[in-house]
Amino acid sequence: MIQLLFTVLAAEAAVAATLLFKTPLRKLAVLALDRLKRGRGPVMVRTVAATVLVVLASSLHSMAQIRGRAEGELDGAGVVGLTPTDQVLLARHLLEASLMALRIFGIGGALFSTLSCK
Repeated sequence: MIQLLFTVLAAEAAVAATLLFKTPLRKLAVLALDRLKRGRGPVMVRTVAATVLVVLASSLHSMAQIRGRAEGELDGAGVVGLTPTDQVLLARHLLEASLMALRIFGIGGALFSTLSCK
């Protein structure tokens, strides 16, 4: 999942760089975005965004479960601690959640809103 999210990030960066500079690829990118706005494009974008939102909610729920499980375990000094496995899982879920949130609500949100406006 993380590789897919980084691929989407790289693709959005490439499209942004293409649109930034006046090159022959810019016209091709604008035509591709215009075609994507017609037909089933907006419905497909909304479906993908909804799916990513559900996976984001699942990742946030998993992080809450890990934190809740750690709060129930006290060591001898009365300090709450995460096991190394929980730390790795929490870091992975945090990376996934941050990438998904960036795609939905961040820079990618501008692309989603542009495609689904009409």
